[in-house]
Amino acid sequence: MTKYQDLISSLKKGTILPLYLFFGEEEFLVQEAVDLIIKKAVDPGSRDFNFNTVYCRETSASDIVNLCQALPFMTEKRLVIAKEIDALKAADLEELVPYLKDPSPSTCLVMIANQRKYDKKSVVSAVEARGAATVFYSLLDRDIVAWIEGWAGARGLRIRRDAAQYVWQTIGNDLQKISNELEKVAISIQDRKEIVFDDAKAVVGDFREYTSFDLADAIGRKNREKAFLILTRLVQEGEPPVGLLGSVAWNFRRLLRAKAMEASGVGYDEIKRKLNVIFHQSAAFQEQMRKFSDQELRGAFGILLSTDKALKSSGLSGRLVLERMILRLCGGGSGIGHGA
Repeated sequence: MTKYQDLISSLKKGTILPLYLFFGEEEFLVQEAVDLIIKKAVDPGSRDFNFNTVYCRETSASDIVNLCQALPFMTEKRLVIAKEIDALKAADLEELVPYLKDPSPSTCLVMIANQRKYDKKSVVSAVEARGAATVFYSLLDRDIVAWIEGWAGARGLRIRRDAAQYVWQTIGNDLQKISNELEKVAISIQDRKEIVFDDAKAVVGDFREYTSFDLADAIGRKNREKAFLILTRLVQEGEPPVGLLGSVAWNFRRLLRAKAMEASGVGYDEIKRKLNVIFHQSAAFQEQMRKFSDQELRGAFGILLSTDKALKSSGLSGRLVLERMILRLCGGGSGIGHGA
């Protein structure tokens, strides 16, 4: 498989392969790659003659092959985009695979599957031999700021790191929303080429909606900075500290059960089924399991108990009590296992 970063780097250099297969969970990144291929492969003056988009639910494999074998008109390349490739039946694949093994050098065929995982081995192996197959995963938190900086760079702009961080912290990981807001910022700065913090703050809307479970997830991943950010937002929105503590405690109980099942030889697929871990949270929960040892998990409950007592009896603000809890659970302060 070709990594997303390597694919984009190759396309930006103008390298266009005869075959591409795209699938995965991040549709925005798929479209970003497709747009780049169109920009590099299609001559605007002959677009109507050399560029076709088809949907495989409505188009047979033989029609796709015929389009790909047609010679380009007054240019070097023609581009065929075949969407919903996962809709092709076995008989269609039998017709398509021979072409994939010997594609036309003057055509770029881009196949896009709607599935998070495309497992037709005959197609994947043929594409990998002559082109590039890429899975588009959702970007991790640590990659979002770099993506924002890349978005600006692709448009001849520069965005300062603190401005990029503000955009991410305000909007979250929805790349479409981030792109939309950045477009507004780019318009607002007019002829300037640098986006600074005040530009982002003046334009970017507050879309991010956190829940107590987002706080529990951040603490479970030992992401202290994100946990503090989420806690601040939730307290500002009026969430009761005791309720936030309840969600964190629930998650630690779930982690303790998961670790116990893992120790007894239960596989992760069975663990997430028994604990009702939904699909889009699966990777995050597995990361939490890696972050905490059994000893740390047991020690966490002493911290949670002392936090509960402090919320109900001390004169400290609920936010301060929970911040101390985050420090101890995520690393910092006295830490887990150093007393209550």
